[in-house]
Amino acid sequence: MKITKATYEGPDSDNTLNFEMEASLENTTESVIELIKTNVLFVNSDGVCVCGNQEDEHEVFIDANGTESINVNCGWNNNATGFNGKLDNIKAILDTQLYRREFHNLGNVKIPGSHEEAAFFTKGIDIAGLVQILGATCTRKKTDEDGEVDVGFVIGIRNVSDQYFDRVQVNFTLNDQAGAEIDRTEDYHPLPPQTGRVFEPSLYRLKPGRLRNCVGKLTVHIFQPVAYHSATTILTKAE
Repeated sequence: MKITKATYEGPDSDNTLNFEMEASLENTTESVIELIKTNVLFVNSDGVCVCGNQEDEHEVFIDANGTESINVNCGWNNNATGFNGKLDNIKAILDTQLYRREFHNLGNVKIPGSHEEAAFFTKGIDIAGLVQILGATCTRKKTDEDGEVDVGFVIGIRNVSDQYFDRVQVNFTLNDQAGAEIDRTEDYHPLPPQTGRVFEPSLYRLKPGRLRNCVGKLTVHIFQPVAYHSATTILTKAE
């Protein structure tokens, strides 16, 4: 990984600084990279952390041996006081994690016709002995006073391995009877080892007529870290 840009602006009248950073990353693994997380710390001339930003996510698609440039989220309105006036000695420490994605299509299920009905994905899925998907239940709420209704899924997923998954994501796509997409949503969480949790992707404020003969499609995406990179640089004043 190479930091290709690292600048600061300010301080302004509120004694705050804004930082701008860009980085170029090469995929040296054999996997396709589809998610990058960045974490950046800014330290003063004494090596003391003054500010930073963490867990910023970048959706990408990097083939093996490919490269990608990203803008690093550095936060906003950073207090300049901790740098003791030595702005030419601000150091940025950038850490990145690169993730491959496992994709699993659970299939389609017809949306229930009323709030008194439920629909199910009854087939469980075992993913390489690491993750178990314990089916899913689809329900809809009673039509509210505005004539609108909420629809959602409850999906049980267990991590039966000793690996920590930073991000497990469930996508819910609502399609009409012709197969055209009406709406979509997602729900995602980390999944520690030997842990099960409920994912609840839901859509809100839908017209009941739009739900007639609709189907819900569920897909599960498991992101696994495959590479880590770190780099440091001294910031320069923006021109």
